[in-house]
Amino acid sequence: MRVGILLAVLGLQFGLLSIGKLQQFQPVYVQLMHIQLEHAFYVIPSLLAFPLLLSSERDFESMAKRLSEAGVPATAGATLVGKSGTRHDFAFAVTQPTGKAKLVVDTALSVDGVDETKVLAFYVKVFDVGPERAILAVSPKLTDRAKALAREYRIIVLENEAPRKLVPMVAETVEKALNEPWKL
Repeated sequence: MRVGILLAVLGLQFGLLSIGKLQQFQPVYVQLMHIQLEHAFYVIPSLLAFPLLLSSERDFESMAKRLSEAGVPATAGATLVGKSGTRHDFAFAVTQPTGKAKLVVDTALSVDGVDETKVLAFYVKVFDVGPERAILAVSPKLTDRAKALAREYRIIVLENEAPRKLVPMVAETVEKALNEPWKL
Protein backbone atom coordinates (compact mmCIF):
# COMPACT_ATOMS: atom_id res chain seq x y z
CA MET A 1 0.00 0.00 0.00
CA ARG A 2 1.38 3.42 -1.00
CA VAL A 3 0.87 6.47 1.16
CA GLY A 4 0.43 9.94 -0.26
CA ILE A 5 0.53 13.05 1.89
CA LEU A 6 -0.77 16.35 0.59
CA LEU A 7 1.38 19.24 1.72
CA ALA A 8 -0.03 22.75 1.62
CA VAL A 9 1.33 25.97 2.98
CA LEU A 10 -1.85 28.03 2.58
CA GLY A 11 -1.59 28.99 -1.04
CA LEU A 12 2.14 29.59 -1.16
CA GLN A 13 3.26 26.15 -2.18
CA PHE A 14 1.39 22.99 -2.93
CA GLY A 15 3.02 19.67 -3.40
CA LEU A 16 2.75 15.98 -2.77
CA LEU A 17 5.05 13.77 -0.78
CA SER A 18 4.64 10.25 -2.02
CA ILE A 19 6.20 7.34 -0.19
CA GLY A 20 6.99 4.62 -2.66
CA LYS A 21 7.22 4.47 -6.42
CA LEU A 22 6.70 7.66 -8.47
CA GLN A 23 3.16 7.64 -9.77
CA GLN A 24 1.19 9.31 -12.54
CA PHE A 25 -0.12 12.65 -11.26
CA GLN A 26 -3.29 14.44 -12.27
CA PRO A 27 -3.59 18.24 -12.09
CA VAL A 28 -6.25 19.65 -9.81
CA TYR A 29 -7.11 23.33 -9.90
CA VAL A 30 -8.55 24.88 -6.78
CA GLN A 31 -10.40 27.98 -5.79
CA LEU A 32 -10.30 28.80 -2.09
CA MET A 33 -12.12 31.74 -0.56
CA HIS A 34 -12.53 32.97 -4.11
CA ILE A 35 -8.74 33.15 -4.27
CA GLN A 36 -7.80 31.81 -7.64
CA LEU A 37 -4.52 29.95 -7.71
CA GLU A 38 -2.69 30.29 -10.99
CA HIS A 39 -0.70 27.11 -10.58
CA ALA A 40 -1.89 23.56 -10.19
CA PHE A 41 -0.93 21.15 -7.50
CA TYR A 42 -1.01 17.44 -8.00
CA VAL A 43 -2.57 14.54 -6.17
CA ILE A 44 -2.16 10.79 -6.59
CA PRO A 45 -5.18 9.33 -8.40
CA SER A 46 -5.64 6.69 -5.71
CA LEU A 47 -5.67 9.27 -2.92
CA LEU A 48 -9.12 9.33 -1.38
CA ALA A 49 -11.00 12.61 -1.63
CA PHE A 50 -11.23 14.50 1.62
CA PRO A 51 -12.46 17.95 2.56
CA LEU A 52 -9.81 20.62 2.84
CA LEU A 53 -11.25 23.33 5.06
CA LEU A 54 -9.48 26.60 5.54
CA SER A 55 -10.45 29.17 8.14
CA SER A 56 -10.07 32.03 5.64
CA GLU A 57 -13.46 31.37 4.03
CA ARG A 58 -15.07 31.26 7.45
CA ASP A 59 -13.35 34.55 8.24
CA PHE A 60 -15.21 36.27 5.40
CA GLU A 61 -18.37 34.59 6.62
CA SER A 62 -17.83 35.77 10.19
CA MET A 63 -17.02 39.26 8.91
CA ALA A 64 -20.30 39.29 6.95
CA LYS A 65 -22.21 37.99 9.97
CA ARG A 66 -20.73 40.65 12.26
CA LEU A 67 -21.58 43.46 9.83
CA SER A 68 -25.08 42.08 9.20
CA GLU A 69 -25.74 41.95 12.95
CA ALA A 70 -24.72 45.62 13.09
CA GLY A 71 -27.31 46.43 10.42
CA VAL A 72 -24.97 46.52 7.42
CA PRO A 73 -26.09 44.12 4.66
CA ALA A 74 -22.96 42.06 3.93
CA THR A 75 -22.40 38.72 2.21
CA ALA A 76 -19.44 36.37 1.92
CA GLY A 77 -19.30 34.60 -1.41
CA ALA A 78 -21.61 37.22 -2.92
CA THR A 79 -23.15 36.94 -6.37
CA LEU A 80 -24.27 40.29 -7.74
CA VAL A 81 -26.08 41.07 -10.97
CA GLY A 82 -24.49 43.79 -13.08
CA LYS A 83 -26.08 46.37 -15.37
CA SER A 84 -25.55 43.95 -18.24
CA GLY A 85 -27.60 41.27 -16.48
CA THR A 86 -24.49 39.16 -15.94
CA ARG A 87 -24.00 37.54 -12.53
CA HIS A 88 -20.60 38.23 -10.95
CA ASP A 89 -19.05 36.41 -8.00
CA PHE A 90 -17.11 38.28 -5.32
CA ALA A 91 -15.41 37.02 -2.18
CA PHE A 92 -17.30 39.58 -0.10
CA ALA A 93 -19.78 42.39 -0.69
CA VAL A 94 -21.59 45.09 1.25
CA THR A 95 -24.84 46.20 -0.31
CA GLN A 96 -27.17 49.10 0.25
CA PRO A 97 -30.73 48.44 1.46
CA THR A 98 -31.81 48.88 -2.18
CA GLY A 99 -29.61 45.92 -3.14
CA LYS A 100 -27.06 48.05 -5.03
CA ALA A 101 -23.45 47.17 -4.26
CA LYS A 102 -21.72 49.58 -1.94
CA LEU A 103 -18.39 47.73 -1.65
CA VAL A 104 -17.01 44.58 -3.26
CA VAL A 105 -13.94 42.52 -2.42
CA ASP A 106 -12.16 39.91 -4.45
CA THR A 107 -8.91 38.07 -3.89
CA ALA A 108 -6.19 36.63 -6.09
CA LEU A 109 -3.22 34.41 -5.30
CA SER A 110 -0.19 33.69 -7.36
CA VAL A 111 3.16 32.06 -6.74
CA ASP A 112 5.20 34.98 -8.15
CA GLY A 113 2.98 38.01 -8.56
CA VAL A 114 -0.58 38.74 -9.60
CA ASP A 115 -0.54 40.21 -13.10
CA GLU A 116 -2.67 42.81 -14.85
CA THR A 117 -5.08 40.24 -16.31
CA LYS A 118 -6.46 39.59 -12.80
CA VAL A 119 -6.85 43.33 -12.21
CA LEU A 120 -8.59 43.75 -15.56
CA ALA A 121 -10.94 40.82 -14.90
CA PHE A 122 -11.81 42.31 -11.50
CA TYR A 123 -12.37 45.74 -13.03
CA VAL A 124 -14.78 44.32 -15.63
CA LYS A 125 -16.90 42.89 -12.80
CA VAL A 126 -16.65 46.13 -10.81
CA PHE A 127 -17.59 48.26 -13.83
CA ASP A 128 -20.67 46.13 -14.49
CA VAL A 129 -21.83 45.97 -10.86
CA GLY A 130 -20.98 49.63 -10.11
CA PRO A 131 -20.05 49.64 -6.39
CA GLU A 132 -18.82 52.78 -4.64
CA ARG A 133 -15.59 51.02 -3.65
CA ALA A 134 -13.67 47.99 -4.88
CA ILE A 135 -10.98 46.12 -2.96
CA LEU A 136 -8.63 43.55 -4.44
CA ALA A 137 -6.65 41.52 -1.88
CA VAL A 138 -3.66 39.76 -3.39
CA SER A 139 -0.83 37.51 -2.31
CA PRO A 140 2.03 37.85 -2.59
CA LYS A 141 1.82 41.13 -4.54
CA LEU A 142 0.78 42.79 -7.78
CA THR A 143 3.24 43.19 -10.61
CA ASP A 144 4.23 46.78 -11.45
CA ARG A 145 1.95 46.87 -14.51
CA ALA A 146 -0.93 45.48 -12.44
CA LYS A 147 -0.38 48.17 -9.76
CA ALA A 148 -0.49 50.89 -12.40
CA LEU A 149 -3.71 49.47 -13.83
CA ALA A 150 -5.33 49.15 -10.39
CA ARG A 151 -4.39 52.74 -9.60
CA GLU A 152 -5.90 53.90 -12.92
CA TYR A 153 -9.13 52.01 -12.17
CA ARG A 154 -9.23 53.32 -8.57
CA ILE A 155 -9.13 49.84 -7.09
CA ILE A 156 -7.98 49.61 -3.47
CA VAL A 157 -5.22 46.98 -3.39
CA LEU A 158 -4.16 45.04 -0.30
CA GLU A 159 -1.00 42.96 -0.60
CA ASN A 160 0.56 40.48 1.78
CA GLU A 161 3.06 37.65 1.43
CA ALA A 162 0.94 35.53 3.82
CA PRO A 163 -2.52 34.84 2.35
CA ARG A 164 -3.99 34.13 5.80
CA LYS A 165 -3.34 37.76 6.73
CA LEU A 166 -5.48 39.11 3.89
CA VAL A 167 -8.85 38.63 5.61
CA PRO A 168 -7.93 40.74 8.67
CA MET A 169 -6.52 43.38 6.32
CA VAL A 170 -9.77 43.35 4.33
CA ALA A 171 -11.81 43.60 7.55
CA GLU A 172 -9.86 46.67 8.67
CA THR A 173 -10.12 48.31 5.24
CA VAL A 174 -13.85 47.59 4.94
CA GLU A 175 -14.48 49.05 8.39
CA LYS A 176 -12.57 52.23 7.49
CA ALA A 177 -14.30 52.47 4.11
CA LEU A 178 -17.74 52.20 5.70
CA ASN A 179 -16.95 54.90 8.29
CA GLU A 180 -15.21 57.42 6.04
CA PRO A 181 -16.46 59.36 3.05
CA TRP A 182 -14.95 58.20 -0.22
CA LYS A 183 -11.87 60.19 -1.16
CA LEU A 184 -10.00 59.81 -4.40
